Amino acid sequence: MSGETNPKAGKVLTFVNREVNVKLVRIARGCWDVLAVLDDRGECQVLDFIAALGANYEAAKRALLRVLRIELPQNGPPACKAQLCKSLGDGIFELRRQPKGKKLRVLFFYDDSRRIVCTNAFAKAERTPRNEVELAKATRQRYLKAKFRRKLEIVEEARDG
Repeated sequence: MSGETNPKAGKVLTFVNREVNVKLVRIARGCWDVLAVLDDRGECQVLDFIAALGANYEAAKRALLRVLRIELPQNGPPACKAQLCKSLGDGIFELRRQPKGKKLRVLFFYDDSRRIVCTNAFAKAERTPRNEVELAKATRQRYLKAKFRRKLEIVEEARDG
């Protein structure tokens, strides 16, 4: 028994720590601050997902990065334009701006201080997967708790080149 490890032991501590601390990476800043949530290992699902996309997603990838790094910081979210942004309820929105063809989505929420927080990204099929929406809602709740406790940490994005 002394050589065995309990795989669940670390998970409990990780879950507890996630409840009070949220680390974010700044994607861009302008009139609006565009952030994305980092996981417990300091990795960003949104940016990692976009970076890992294959060549057949190149046009969609470029368009999405332009929105995240240029359009959102300058102009804020595209309000009242269903083709660009759609409310999914409970404060979660879906960024939809894409060229024809491959459909990429980023879920996000607003903070009251001209801040957009991206929670997760995925390639869209017919409907937005329910598990992606639930993940975004849970992330928003964690963020709000951490903000209330002043346990938010923002780091700058390290870009290649």
